[in-house]
Amino acid sequence: MSKVLRRRALCLGLVKELTLRQGTFTIQDVVNETGLPRTTVQDWIHRLVDEGFIRIIEESVGRKPARYAYVRDEAFPYLACKRIFTAVDLDAGIAEIYHECSSEGAVIFCAFEHFKAKGAIIEARYEGKFLRELTILGREREVASGASMAVERVDVVGDKVIQKIRAVGGPAHSLTETMRFARGLRELKVKPMQGYVEGIVVTDMLEHVTIGVDDTDSPDSGATWALTLALLNSLKGLVEEISHKVVHLNPNVKYKTVGNAASFIEVAVAPNKLNALISHSVNFLEKETYSDNTAVAFLKGLTIPDPLKSFANRARRMEVTVSEAERVAKKAGVSVYEVTGRRGMIGAVASLAFFRAPPEVLVNSEALLA
Repeated sequence: MSKVLRRRALCLGLVKELTLRQGTFTIQDVVNETGLPRTTVQDWIHRLVDEGFIRIIEESVGRKPARYAYVRDEAFPYLACKRIFTAVDLDAGIAEIYHECSSEGAVIFCAFEHFKAKGAIIEARYEGKFLRELTILGREREVASGASMAVERVDVVGDKVIQKIRAVGGPAHSLTETMRFARGLRELKVKPMQGYVEGIVVTDMLEHVTIGVDDTDSPDSGATWALTLALLNSLKGLVEEISHKVVHLNPNVKYKTVGNAASFIEVAVAPNKLNALISHSVNFLEKETYSDNTAVAFLKGLTIPDPLKSFANRARRMEVTVSEAERVAKKAGVSVYEVTGRRGMIGAVASLAFFRAPPEVLVNSEALLA
């Protein structure tokens, strides 16, 4: 075998091993394992990408290196699990695990099975092909007998979140085959046990942030929902996108363009990027809004403070003031910013209370939060 072919075989075998061991790998991982020059490794990785043996799972962003994974063949369902990431609320002792999947059917199945299994999961819900699972941190709860898949425990260690999960039969396939190709996964360890497969899933520790926006349109131009969606799209690379929602408030208020709807988005962000998120959002809205009364509000965490719920309910029943919105924001730990004016603070702050509300509550201005 020629020197070139030997080097190719060495690289291909190593990336298979790294993918099996870690789920994904970087060029530096291969350099560390082989001792070869970085330029040589980089060249071989790029060749194997071109040949279809390796897929780019996560593009490089700033100093964050690109992550790759070995792909067995073109029929391999590496896209079944598209993203896995986790937001942590240390004050509340909870975390929310997010899975973006290629199949709505698989998401519904996972939500049902994980919740039925109990374990660390206290709430499981799905939005299209997106699964959201609220979990208790640091406590291992008994798994229901006969469960096909379960999250047994979730812990925070340093800046990482570690999930201990178990699965049998078909659900175990997600552990052994498809999850390792998800963007956001930092490490995956799989261990066959007696009668089931145990998995350790490692993701970065992120913070959940809800961003409420209101009063960005004029009678002739713009739409708050559209600009808020544009804001979410502009944040790609800085955050993990979770959702974009529209919420109806009191339709009978004096100052409105059409139906008095505010909008909000949810993201998960690294703690050290929170200030950049706020700065970008304010600047983006200021540049793109059509209104002189635009405001934006930020709520960190996975729980909704009671004063915020009460304010949101009042904003659906009656006219409330900007001063009241500011007082509630301060009491609830909400950061609120005047972008081009103050009136938008009312809807921006009120919308934050609805990030766990189902669609029928979001669109019904007469429905109140419990």
